[in-house]
Amino acid sequence: MRTYGRWALNPARFSRLRGEDLDLEELGRTIQLLYDGFSSVYSGVGILAPFVPSGGYAAEVAPLYAVALAARSERVGGRRYSVYYEPGCGTGEVAASVAGHNIYSICLELDEDLARKAKERLSMLPSADVVIGDLATFRPRRADVAYAYLLPRGVSTAIDSLRGLRTVVLSLDFPAEGGEEPVAVLGVAHRRIYVYVT
Repeated sequence: MRTYGRWALNPARFSRLRGEDLDLEELGRTIQLLYDGFSSVYSGVGILAPFVPSGGYAAEVAPLYAVALAARSERVGGRRYSVYYEPGCGTGEVAASVAGHNIYSICLELDEDLARKAKERLSMLPSADVVIGDLATFRPRRADVAYAYLLPRGVSTAIDSLRGLRTVVLSLDFPAEGGEEPVAVLGVAHRRIYVYVT
């Protein structure tokens, strides 16, 4: 058994590859390089939102909660309009549903291709804007309701970016990490919506 970086390789198991001798040192360096590369992606800010559309029943129900909360904030706060914010909006499927109810929607997406698709989807809705940016650094001036389908670290980052705005944050499937307690947990079929107030 030989050790290369953090990886131990057994030469007997990797003796030949396509009839050629396998350079175990090169294999060990390659594995270490890949490991370090993927580790660096996950460290720091980390993976906040790999693109997986909300989809299905929950994607239909979550906007209804957002619409109801936004309408309530108009009545209670006396505001002329409500602001819906979706960090990591992907192709804008949920935001389009909310914007279709005449609620001003801000969609934030880091991936330019996904943001372009969201902009195309929302182009016929005058009450929606798409911003290409990072949820760790972007902060809307106002957001009454936010919907997030992010991993726990992403949910926490979104909540932190909205602190002090008194935003109701709806997080599909994932609670925030770090002990942030939701004010409610709603069951939607076999899924959960975690509700936070910033």
